[in-house]
Amino acid sequence: MKILAPAKINLFLKVLGKREDGYHELLTLMAPVTLFDEIQLERREQGISLKAPGSGCRDKQNLAYKAAALFLEKTGCRGGVSIEILKQIPIGAGLGGGSSDAASVLVGMNRLFHAGLSTDDLMVIAGRIGSDCPFFILGEPYLMGGRGEIPIRKAVLEERFYLIVVPPLEISTALVYSHLKCPLTQGHKPFTISDISLEKENEPEQLLVNDLESPVFGICPEVMSIKEELLDAGALGVLMSGSGSSVFGVFKNEEHICIGMSRMRRHEGYRYIPTTSLTGGSYGNYRGKGVSGQG
Repeated sequence: MKILAPAKINLFLKVLGKREDGYHELLTLMAPVTLFDEIQLERREQGISLKAPGSGCRDKQNLAYKAAALFLEKTGCRGGVSIEILKQIPIGAGLGGGSSDAASVLVGMNRLFHAGLSTDDLMVIAGRIGSDCPFFILGEPYLMGGRGEIPIRKAVLEERFYLIVVPPLEISTALVYSHLKCPLTQGHKPFTISDISLEKENEPEQLLVNDLESPVFGICPEVMSIKEELLDAGALGVLMSGSGSSVFGVFKNEEHICIGMSRMRRHEGYRYIPTTSLTGGSYGNYRGKGVSGQG
């Protein structure tokens, strides 16, 4: 079974405070995009076999491996699984590749083993693996709360093209948060964002906020430079995704993004990835393809 695991971008990310459990309370709007890791799943008699070159971690620390182990534990399904991942999503770039791989393994194994788990069941398991994992079970633009694992509501976006620029550096999420000063949250009030409409399509470039940009710019000034270059190239808006290091520009249409790419000065070792957002349901209704370019 072959599955495409999409990357994500954060169109909105507010850090509401630090929780008593040590995590941060977030309000974030994420959208899956047409940049994919390719995953091949096959049943085997027993055990979990993982091949994921370029993932940057040992097999048992890989979120895809953890997802498979947790799935077998929670469902009691007999047998094992072989997992092969062709990495296309840059690691350590704030694009959620590891979380997406894990969610895709859960969705795929649910089909492969005919386990019959609901979307809610899969999201509960995904929440135990990582904060972004439940979002990838949903597979469409969503406003998320909590640590990023609690769905608040679906968001409808106007169609746009996105140019993701990834510098050749990884940024530690823990380091970024250590440079962020925010108060301890008091209680758990319901959070909303008035800028996100339920009645009409939202213009992505009007939503762009990321509280983590400031600390990242202090750690890696190169990230701020990318933002400036994308604005100079004519992007409608520009934002860092997640905790970095990737930055994306929003463009009106294909012609607009082609003009923007022609204006960009290519840096050695950087990746320049034109994409669109995915608006269909989970896994199997995705349209379009991301195209990766090197500097």
